[in-house]
Amino acid sequence: MALLKWGVLGASSVAHRRAMPAINKAENAELHALFSRTEEKAKRMAQEHGAERYYTNADELIADEELDAIYISTPPYLHCEYTLKAAERGLQIMCEKPMAVSVEECEKMIAACEKNRVGIQICFLFRFHSCFQDIKSMIDGGQLGEIIGARMPIFKVSGHPEGDWHTIRAQGGGGSLMDQGAHSVDLIRYLIGEISEVTAFCGTFADVYKDVEDVGTILMKMENGAHAVANTSFVVPVYDVVFEVYGTKGWVLVYNNNGWYVKTDIDGKVKVEPSQYEDLFQMQFEHIARCVSGKEKPIITGMDGLKNIQAISAAYDSVRTGRTIKL
Repeated sequence: MALLKWGVLGASSVAHRRAMPAINKAENAELHALFSRTEEKAKRMAQEHGAERYYTNADELIADEELDAIYISTPPYLHCEYTLKAAERGLQIMCEKPMAVSVEECEKMIAACEKNRVGIQICFLFRFHSCFQDIKSMIDGGQLGEIIGARMPIFKVSGHPEGDWHTIRAQGGGGSLMDQGAHSVDLIRYLIGEISEVTAFCGTFADVYKDVEDVGTILMKMENGAHAVANTSFVVPVYDVVFEVYGTKGWVLVYNNNGWYVKTDIDGKVKVEPSQYEDLFQMQFEHIARCVSGKEKPIITGMDGLKNIQAISAAYDSVRTGRTIKL
């Protein structure tokens, strides 16, 4: 299987903490180059993570002739611009969530990748965890019966400073609904099916989030009739519930208690099992290499990113109009 030489466009935050260490651990992946806006930071990051090259100009990174693939970890308003350039260059693309800040941008990104015959995967990491693969098997196999409902809360005190892109709607596309809700909406859709209707509520509690919401809730009606909830917040401490799903024959709860646990109650039989830590970034980088080699089909596609943004955009429409929005 071919080795993919990766470039990292946007070497701060999650790329620094998780993505670049994951590339270095992943099979058939090599951290070739990275981009950061300042010389000092780019050089320091390259030395710390073992990148062969560094750039302070994003276009120069994309033009690097040795690159095979690129991880785009910029603020969301730049995802479309750099995806179009990377696709034109013929690079495989892993794009951070949310895919973009509008449905129209997602459509442009998909079209560019199709035109240039390159793959694009969005960083919906929860899909890769073995516990959610197991839950998907339970649901698809009918062990839980007909699915009635699901919920995925993502809470944390984010502490974004004044001027950070998370606090600027034009750069992030929104607040907690866009940033955290992208994960919740995607996993619910992956496990349960397509979304048919959306209602949402937003609020702002911290002064730094004057332009975006720091608390948001999305209520979803699924095509199969199930109801689902995505709770998000930038100002609530981390919450123990990770995911819950309920069916006519049983339910599953994933929760955190100094490590993840999976509690199931199926036909009255209750079981609690630990769920091990898994490097989901590493798993996605390795998955992309296998997809490029033709050994696997993508678990995530650009269309998943587009449908994610369709649902979140509908949520913002619901907040603005006070109505339920049909997809």
